[in-house]
Amino acid sequence: MHQALRTKLEETLKISDEDWHTFESILQPLAFKKAEHILKEGQICNGIYFLREGAVRTFYLKDGQEINTSFNFENDFLREIESLANNQPSEKYIQAIENSRLFYIEKSKLIDLYQNSIFFQELGRKILEQLAISEQKYASLLAANSPKERYLHILEHKPELIHRVSLQHLASYLGISRESLSRIRKRVL
Repeated sequence: MHQALRTKLEETLKISDEDWHTFESILQPLAFKKAEHILKEGQICNGIYFLREGAVRTFYLKDGQEINTSFNFENDFLREIESLANNQPSEKYIQAIENSRLFYIEKSKLIDLYQNSIFFQELGRKILEQLAISEQKYASLLAANSPKERYLHILEHKPELIHRVSLQHLASYLGISRESLSRIRKRVL
C-alpha cells in the first residue's frame, strides 16, 4: 500500500529505511467517493495529498462556470498551493472524479519534518519544483497552442485524460467549449 508512495519519492531522492519510517508515520489514509469534495472554495488547505488510487480534478468557478485547472491520477501529489502556503481560504475546489484513495500529510507535520531533516527539506523542494514545472507546462500549452494543438498534445502526452475525464471537464481544461472539442475530435479521428 505504501510502496507506490516510496517509489514515487525515490524517483526524486533515494530514501533510507529510517527516513521512510519517519515519513510513513505521518501518513493518514483517506477515501472519497466519486463527486465528493476533498477541498472546497473557502476552506483552508492544511496539507498535501498523495493519490493512491482514482482520479481527482482541481477547478474554480468563474461566473458560475467550472474551469478545470488540473487532473491528477494514481501516484500524483496534489494540493492547493496558495491556500496551503498562505493559510488563506482556497479559491479552488478539489473533487474526486472517480472513487479515490489518498494519503494525507498534515502541513504542521510536514513542517516538523523539514525543520528536523535536511533530507526532507531537499525532497520537499524538489517535489515542489516538479509541481511548478508541470503547472508552467500547462500554462504554456494554453498560451502557445491552438485548440487542436492542445488536444493533439493531450492525445500524445496525457492519453489518460481522454479515457478518464468527461468531455465537459476536458474541454474546460483545454480552454474551449464542449462543442469545439467535439468538432476537433471528429477531425482528428
